[in-house]
Amino acid sequence: MKNSTTRTILQITGVILGLYALYFFRGLVGYLLVSVALSFAGRPVVNLVSKVKIKGRTPSSSVGAIVALASLVMLGGIVLGMFGPLVTAEAKVLNSLDPQQITSTVKRWLASADSFSARLNISDQNASSILTSHIQNLIGLDGVGSIFTGLFAFLGSAFIALFSILFMTFFFLKDAGLFHKMILALTPESQIEKMEHVMESSSHLLTRYFSGLIVQITIVTLMVSSGLAIIGASNAFLLGFIAGLFNLIPYLGPLASTALGLTIVATTYEGDPSGWGFHILCAGTVYGMTQLVDNFFTQPFIFSNRVMAHPLEIFIIISMAGLLGGVAGMVIAIPGYTLIRIVAREFLSGFKFVDALTGKMK
Repeated sequence: MKNSTTRTILQITGVILGLYALYFFRGLVGYLLVSVALSFAGRPVVNLVSKVKIKGRTPSSSVGAIVALASLVMLGGIVLGMFGPLVTAEAKVLNSLDPQQITSTVKRWLASADSFSARLNISDQNASSILTSHIQNLIGLDGVGSIFTGLFAFLGSAFIALFSILFMTFFFLKDAGLFHKMILALTPESQIEKMEHVMESSSHLLTRYFSGLIVQITIVTLMVSSGLAIIGASNAFLLGFIAGLFNLIPYLGPLASTALGLTIVATTYEGDPSGWGFHILCAGTVYGMTQLVDNFFTQPFIFSNRVMAHPLEIFIIISMAGLLGGVAGMVIAIPGYTLIRIVAREFLSGFKFVDALTGKMK
């Protein structure tokens, strides 16, 4: 009895330390998981290259990995290139703005703000002077310096992330069983069988989840693209694709994609000026109908049925992940939680709380 209790305590301690290590090295773990996902996407290309024979010899796995990696990079470049026309259209809109009209509009706003603040007696400093001070700080040396510092930091982080992901993806493509070997190498011999069950179950449930995400992105993209095309909006397919991608971010993504989409629709409208308001209303209806379908059909099907979890449970986990990791935490909340439940079911079964959370899992 004593040995059993000690073993249970050690197992719980090990799980807690493992979760802490995952959180502490979450950046590296994130790169690793993205690399594994990309290796799965590029695996068919590696298999195809391995079947090609040149002078009776098949290419090595390194050649297949290079071809697959180059294909993924090219596909990413094509997706980024799709945003070119949209950026050009928005640049034309900005170029067509009348500076004098903007100045007069801002002056009217400032005058109204000063009048409002004077009536409320908020402070001795009026709104226009406060706004002017903020603008001066923004365009001053300190403001410009902070902007460039942030930009260079972002570019540096993006380069490191891209290089790390591509580097690890190459080796995962080169050796199909590398990730499996890494996990087993970190597992004690006595727990190998349980870890095999964990990887088998996680592969099954996560495949169901990610295939469901593809269905969700496709549905949202088609609905938004078709609706915007019917009302005559520019860049309809691209806006639909953006809406589909933003839907990967639970709860906040649809709101952000709707705001961005309506802004682009409003600024790229080229029809009769009298119909501008009705055009925006129609676009808003398209986004609203899409979200109704997504909220009441697609998301429950993916988040609940495919990962065997209650919708309220999912909401709580996503909210907690958002507080801990921001947008990135919300994106990986569901697959991460699914993996934790699988591990808990294998290593901590018998506890009432664990059994309650994992009871619906197959």
